[in-house]
Amino acid sequence: MTTKTTGAEFKRFYTDQNFWPQDDGNTYHAEVNVSVNGVVIEDDYENIPDDALVTIEGGIVFGPQWNDNEPSFETYFKRWRKQQSTIVIMVEVDRSKEELLLAAIKDAGGRIVK
Repeated sequence: MTTKTTGAEFKRFYTDQNFWPQDDGNTYHAEVNVSVNGVVIEDDYENIPDDALVTIEGGIVFGPQWNDNEPSFETYFKRWRKQQSTIVIMVEVDRSKEELLLAAIKDAGGRIVK
């Protein structure tokens, strides 16, 4: 199973002190495949472009336990995502409908990130 997000959202997740406490030394991950625009990268997460398509696959997060098991990296990300007050949506639309889509997003109080 894979999970898709943007570079900006992924970096917010990966720098969230509530999910990745810097001083506890007990929360870390292994065996995750993170792809940026189709290319697998190794732990260079801070340099992911905000507008990149990021794909998360597998992995395990050690430290936090739910139901006596460590969560997968994907599950950990999804739990973080559910706690956020905003959502990130990646959308494809015919170029001729771009202005309509942008207007609808703005009318709903959304912010366009380009």
